[in-house]
Order: sequence, then C-alpha cells, then structure tokens
Amino acid sequence: MYPTVALSLTVCMFIACSSACSTSCVCIKHKATCRTPDPSGLVLSEHIREVVLQDLNASLLTNNTFSANSQWSQIETLEIWANGGESLGSRVFTGLSGLTYLGYHNEHMFYMEYDAFYGLDHLKELDFSTNIRLQTMSFLISMYSKNLPRLNKLTLTGLHSYYVETINADYNFFQSIAGLDIQRNITYLDISNVTFGEFNFQAFIQNGLCDSVHKVYLRYATFLNIQGYVAEETCSSLEVLDISDSLLPNIMLDFTISKIDFLCRLTMFYFNIEELYINGLGKYMMTPPLQDDRDGDLSSCPYKMRKLSLENNLIKRLNYTVKLHNDTQKTMEWISLAGNILEFISPLFLSPSFNLKYLDLSSNQLHKMQEHYEDMFELLIQNNTKLNVLKLNRNGIARIPSNMFLTNTELEVLDLSDNNLSSLDFNIGRLTNLKVLNLSYNAISYIDAQTRDTMEQLAAATNSHKLRIDLSNMPYICSCDDNHMETIQWIHRNLDTFITSPREDYMCTLQDERLYIFQNALEKTKSYCRVQRVKRDLAISLSIVCVFLLIGIAVFLKIQGIRRRQRERKNLLSQIEVGEFPKKFLAFLSFSSDDAELVVNTILPRLNSELQLKTGTSRVLVCSGDRHFRPGYALGEEIIRCIEDSAVTILAVSKNFCQKEWCRKEVQETYDQNKPIVLLLLERVEPDEMGKVLRKLFSRYAHASWISDSNGGHMEPDWSILCDALLDLTVEQSEKNTFKLKWLNWFSS
Repeated sequence: MYPTVALSLTVCMFIACSSACSTSCVCIKHKATCRTPDPSGLVLSEHIREVVLQDLNASLLTNNTFSANSQWSQIETLEIWANGGESLGSRVFTGLSGLTYLGYHNEHMFYMEYDAFYGLDHLKELDFSTNIRLQTMSFLISMYSKNLPRLNKLTLTGLHSYYVETINADYNFFQSIAGLDIQRNITYLDISNVTFGEFNFQAFIQNGLCDSVHKVYLRYATFLNIQGYVAEETCSSLEVLDISDSLLPNIMLDFTISKIDFLCRLTMFYFNIEELYINGLGKYMMTPPLQDDRDGDLSSCPYKMRKLSLENNLIKRLNYTVKLHNDTQKTMEWISLAGNILEFISPLFLSPSFNLKYLDLSSNQLHKMQEHYEDMFELLIQNNTKLNVLKLNRNGIARIPSNMFLTNTELEVLDLSDNNLSSLDFNIGRLTNLKVLNLSYNAISYIDAQTRDTMEQLAAATNSHKLRIDLSNMPYICSCDDNHMETIQWIHRNLDTFITSPREDYMCTLQDERLYIFQNALEKTKSYCRVQRVKRDLAISLSIVCVFLLIGIAVFLKIQGIRRRQRERKNLLSQIEVGEFPKKFLAFLSFSSDDAELVVNTILPRLNSELQLKTGTSRVLVCSGDRHFRPGYALGEEIIRCIEDSAVTILAVSKNFCQKEWCRKEVQETYDQNKPIVLLLLERVEPDEMGKVLRKLFSRYAHASWISDSNGGHMEPDWSILCDALLDLTVEQSEKNTFKLKWLNWFSS
C-alpha cells in the first residue's frame, strides 16, 4: 500500500512541476506573462508557446539566456519589453529555434551586434517597433547577414525617431531588408513614425521587394526627399499602401488630381495596389486637394484599386467627372471620404464605380449640398446600385430627398445618424435587403403614420435577416397630439421586434419633464391628456361666452370711437371755419431749398387749397419757412416756432433734403416735440441715404409720394386722402393732448 501512495505522490509532483510557472509569471492556457529583469532562471510549463517578458534588462541578455533551458526552444511567440541596456548583444536569441514571432522593444537601445539575430532560422515576423534610439546602420548591418531567412513581416515603427537625424531609405537600406546573401520573402513592411531624409522607390524595386511585399505602412512618417517616384514599372506584388498622416515633400503635394493628365505615367508604380490609404495628408497642405472643377480621364490607367481611403484631408469640393479604366470600374468596391469638409460631390465622381459596395461620407458638411443643390444631392448615388453600406452620418443634413435611395435596393446598412432630420418623408420602401437603419441623434419629434407603416412592412419583408432600426436619442414629444401619442405607443410596441438601442436612450418631453418611453411615459402622458381634455372643454365653453362678450364690447367701443372721432372731426372743422383753432396752421411743410421750385410753385398752393376746400375756410393752413420765417430772427428759433404753431409736420423728402443740415434739424425738432409727421417723397431715396430719425419714420409709417408725369405730376395717394390724413392726425393729437392735460390735473390734485 505504501509504495503505491509514494508512487502516486511522485507522479502528482511531476505533473505539478511540469505545468507550473515561475512566481514572476502569470500563465493562462498557452501564454505566460513574466515580469523579470533576467529571464534565464524562468521555469515554463510544457504547454506554454507564447511568452511576454516585461521590465527586462537587456544588459543581462547573453547567448546562454535562452539556450541554457531547452524549454525555450518550444516557444513560438516572444514579446520583450526592455527598460535597460544600451545594446543588444551577440547571438542573444540562441536557443529560440522554434520562434516564429519576435517583438523586441527597448527605448534605451542604441546599438546591436551584427549577429544578434543568429539562430532565428524559423522566424517569420519581427516587430522592432519603439526602438527610438537605435542607430539605423547598426540594425541594417544585422539584417545584411544570412540570419532570418524565413522572415516575412517586418515592423520598424519609430526607428531612430528620438533624434533629429533622419533615415535614408536608399539602396543599402532596402538591400539589407531584402537580404544581401539571401533573398528574404518579405510580404509585410511597416516603417511608420519615421523621418526619412530620403526615400527611394527605385531602390525598393531594384532589391526585388516588388516581387514579394504585399503590404507597406508608412503612417505618421515625414519624407524630406523622395527619389525615383516616377517609376517606369509597376510594383507587381504591392497590394496595400498606407501613407496616412504623413508629411510629403512639396513636389509630391503638387501631384493632386488637378494634374490628372500626368498621373498615369507618374503612378505606374501603384497600378497593382488594391488598397490605398492616404488619410490626413490635407492638414499639411496650404490648399486642400481634390477640389478642382474640371474633368479627369483615367481610362488609360489600369489601377486595380479595390479600397480607397481619403479621410481627414480637408477636401471641400469634388465637382469632378472621372473616367476610369474598365478594370478599375470593376474592382473599386470601397471608398471612404469621412472626416473632410466636403460641401459638394458631383454624382459623376462616384458613378463610374458601378461596383461600389461601401461608401463612407460621414463627418462632412454635405448639408450645404442638400440645401443649395438638392437635385444633385438626390442623384448622388443613383448609379451605385450595388451599394451595401452607406454612411451619411454627422453631416448636418436637414432633409433627405424623396427618391435618393430609389435605385440602391441592395443596401444593407444605412447610417443617417447625427444629422438634423426633422422628418422621415423619404422613400425607403424598396430597401428590402436592409439590415441596419441608424436614425439616432436627429431632430425628429414624431414619426408619421406612413413612415411607421413602411418600417413595419420592411421588417416583415426581410425574412432572411432581422432588420434593426435605431431611433434613439431623438427629441420626442409626449403630448396629446395624435402624431406624438401614436409615435410613443408605436416605439413602445416594437422595441422587441425591430427597434434597437438601449431602452434608456428613448425619452420624450412632457411639459419640460424628460420621461423614459419604456417606463412611465405613456401612463403619465395619458393622465396628462385626460386632465387637458377637461380643461379644454371648460376653456372652450368659457371662451365662447367670453368671445361673444368681447365682441359685443369691441363693437360698442368701435361705434363709440367712430362717433367720437366724427364729433372731434366736426369740431375741428368748425374751429377752423370760425377761426377758433388753437394752432395758427394745420401743417408745417419742411423742404429743401433745392426743391423749392416744385414745392412752392406746385405742391404748397395745391395742398393749401385742398385743405381750405375740406375745412371751408379761406385762411392759410400750411406754414412754410420761405413764407412764414420772420426776417432777422435765428433760424433755429423760427423752426421751433413754426413747428409749435402747426398741428402736423409734412417732410418733403428728397436726396437734397437728406443732405441739408437745417432740414435735419427740422426733422429732429418735430420728432422731439412728438408731433405727427407725414413723409412726402419727392423722389426715390434709399433708406441708407436718410438720417437715423428719418429712416426710423420711413420704416414705421406709411408715406405719400409725388409722381412726375406729363401733366406736371400728381400725388399718391390723391390729395383728398392726404388732406383727410392730416385732419385725422390733428384730431388724434388733440385727443392725446386733452388726455395728457386731464391726467396731469388729476395727478396734481
């Protein structure tokens, strides 16, 4: 019995030891994450295939660090984050014969031995990113050797970026990457976040990299000089190129679409590229690219482009007709113009890409195209009948044209969120393949009955997949209005069918109170509406009584007012006729001396005679400066006197009148005395030519006009209406003065 127990304990201890991790490591399944300056003493279990070493001291690495423990030969993936040591020693990775991925990151590393990569014969991917102090030549020398024969992927992000000193991507640079004594099959190359003193495309080709490299990433890079960019041959293997957020030299920035005629010859190198990412270049340009209002013929350029990304480039307009090569028309499936400042896109710019399946126009300013060129906006994607995904979110669009999506029956994702849509009156009935319709964050307060029916029909028609519609974060209104109430009920009813997004994102406003639609909004709204109906019925009944009462009072007061006005008018005429009118004149006529011939010889005598005829008196009723100013007295004093002696002031306005200082004084004095004023325009005068007071009177009160004709001119409205207006204004002024006098007497008593 005892030997059996001992044997069992031995087996258990062996299993425990073989599956245990060092105390400095955390092991989960096949991965071990260890924090140690020296990994030579680590114990790894047999099933570990991936190791992450943190806080490693590079100065402690030797050629025995990994070779002394045979367990390291089973490791396939090794990620090292070093924080000490200025160099990478000779053959330090010996013993990692099974390694296929190596990531080594040391911000303090300055130098590495030429044979540092010795023994990594099966390594396929090398990530040497964030080695910001590493001397470029030191790395290149290590790559010249026969080491790393099976390397496919190489990442050098941030190489030597700590220093102002630049990197020259010349013939020697690419020769070391491709291999001097061996020809590596490099398929992936990332040299982002690097400053290139020189980048030579011809050297890239000459070292055979165009026969193997599929993907090149040069993001956040600075190119001071580019050589060999006019390559006379196509880089046959290159499929993906990403130069997003990089700074190109001026000579490259000039190669915009405005020079389209030269692009075929200049861009032969890129003919086989399937994915091109050139985001964020516009921020370095004084003039945003791709906004010329002209045509471009690319029909002789056999691009095999499948994806094109031009995000965040400050592109403002694409009023452009493009002719594409037949191959390009077929291959182009994915375009992103998100994050620009696009105000206009010609439908002819997109129409050649008839196989387009993905189009991202989000975060632009296409509301300006919708506002000013709605007919063009409606046709924007008419020819892109194979679209699966369309993003128009964050464009400030206030209205979608009715038939904008009529031909896009293959749409599966339509994103119209974060716009200013206040209604959903556009046609979506034919989008039977739709899977996602995002309408969140718009200005929709309710959804009309027709749109609700259409959405229900779409949800029923999409049997092969489930339609999800996001109608969240809208300014819904909870009120007694039928549209508002029916919208809330409809949303509540369809949440579990096709309406998506978290419940708490659906709210409505009831009398300035925000309510959750899926909690108590319906109950509170119905209760509120019951109370409102009672109040409304009561208000209607009281209103009817009040209306009849007010109508009766208004009619009574109107009749009384008319009668009082008639009595006052009759009293005024009587006062004028018997000479008891308190004013010397009925009206003071103010005019410019430059208009004296017309006013004195024509208007003044006719006005006076018409007023005499109306009042039945022969006395002079119109005062004017040339006839009634007393010689020897100050002009200002005479103006005040004549205005005070007159009930109404008539201003004969002309361009000369507006320019005369004394005329302006007469206007101001009349205004200060709060006298009724009638404007008589002798000619067309723009408001900007009038003074402040005159412009205010012109915009506030109706005026008369003197119209020149073959008979010497006539008044509009006629003399009778003008004279009646003068008499009525006199009566109104008399009533105001009487009321003011009574009020002052009452107040003083």
